[in-house]
Amino acid sequence: MKNWRFIFFTLLLVCASGVYAQKDTVAFKPSGKIIARAFIDYSTGLSSNTNEDTGFDITRAFLGYNYKFTPTLEAQVIIDGASGKDEKGNYEVYLRNAYVRWRDYGFDVSVGEIGMLAFNVQEKYWYHRYVLKSFQDQNKMHHSVDVGVTAAYQFAPSLSADVTIANGEGYKKVKKNESTRYALGLTYKPVKNMVLRAYGDIYTKKDTLMRDDLPAGVLDATYKNQYSMALFAGYMDERVSGGVEYSRVFNKGFIDKKSYYGYSAYASVKIAPKWRVYARYDNMDSKSPSNFTDPWNSNDGQLMISGIEFQPVKQLKISPNIRNINPDRNKSEQYLFINLEFNL
Repeated sequence: MKNWRFIFFTLLLVCASGVYAQKDTVAFKPSGKIIARAFIDYSTGLSSNTNEDTGFDITRAFLGYNYKFTPTLEAQVIIDGASGKDEKGNYEVYLRNAYVRWRDYGFDVSVGEIGMLAFNVQEKYWYHRYVLKSFQDQNKMHHSVDVGVTAAYQFAPSLSADVTIANGEGYKKVKKNESTRYALGLTYKPVKNMVLRAYGDIYTKKDTLMRDDLPAGVLDATYKNQYSMALFAGYMDERVSGGVEYSRVFNKGFIDKKSYYGYSAYASVKIAPKWRVYARYDNMDSKSPSNFTDPWNSNDGQLMISGIEFQPVKQLKISPNIRNINPDRNKSEQYLFINLEFNL
């Protein structure tokens, strides 16, 4: 398998170099740009049983650089200074992106530490990533970034397919092991402004260290490969964006019959040149093996959010919003958030 991967990557680079050599690049001038992006928020609980403290937080702080070697070949490196915190609440810095990307003749190939394709389409139609992660990302059903290779091909203006081979651990735990995630996605645009997407992957279980821990009192389990699937339908034009998605993970953490699933529906409407309103509803549920005595997923339940967005300039967005979290096994919680994004 390792030899196969090496041959695959080598062929991609050779093809990219060969194709570019045939092009006339006299008018092209290599150039680069700085990437700077941050998400900042203020939140406070509106009910007596809220678990979050009042105050400010930074959930994203990107700094990086993108460079175009040729019209079809580029590289990018990004550092995220707010992607996690240690036990003392100090920010942890991670390498977010480090990849080479080639796009031409209908192909789009990336190699390195790259964005995964499990929910990248859904995230665009949700439209308000700085306010809240999209459904799969929010519920940790898939990593947004991983080390590997993605390859997409545009068969026609309305149809494309993509494949992914990745480590599977995400960008915060990069290491070589025998577990690998293989994925396939199909995107279809039946009419103008509408998209349908289907995605599925398999995560092999060869590395025992990647298994979920068993709950207290459970001494054994049956281990199998982990599978996930997602279906999405979305609509976007100059004024309206929205979608409905369903996602499910089977054998979560490689434990047989441990699964979780749910759906998300959202819409965003431009009501004035600098103003949008939006709303979203999530519903999550899970299943456990017969020897699990208690439910394992604390995110089971509903999440509702509604807000308004003000964009005074292209690089800045501000959004006050109300959130209601209604867990299956606890009391509901209500919060006021004010989210801010700047993107240079």
